[in-house]
Amino acid sequence: MSVTVAHVMTSKVVFAAPGHTVDHVRELMASKRIHALPVADLNSKLLGIVTSGDVARRIDGTREVREVMNDTVCIVRATAPVSEAAVRMRKNRVHHLVVTDNGRAIGIVSAFDLLSVLANAAKKVPEARPPDR
Repeated sequence: MSVTVAHVMTSKVVFAAPGHTVDHVRELMASKRIHALPVADLNSKLLGIVTSGDVARRIDGTREVREVMNDTVCIVRATAPVSEAAVRMRKNRVHHLVVTDNGRAIGIVSAFDLLSVLANAAKKVPEARPPDR
């Protein structure tokens, strides 16, 4: 069985609204211990993504998310193998992918999630033994 994005994604997605302030998003990220929030409108349409890097670079906390978010969102299907997610992250130089189903955000997967797959796989590989002499 190959590991899919669905196996490692976070399905309880915390969203930001385009009208939220940078201060609000900073507090939300800190309290939830997360580093990226998909941005959606009231109809759950995905508009962008805002990361901790975006809000860390913005001094004025009264600015709105729509001003600092990235409106190019890298997405992946839940059924995709984690290797596909890793390739997309590397190719697009991002740390988070929004997991979508029929255009709706159903999860988020981070580079840390993919590292956990690698760490678990490494535990299952027997240690290399030096050859007998």
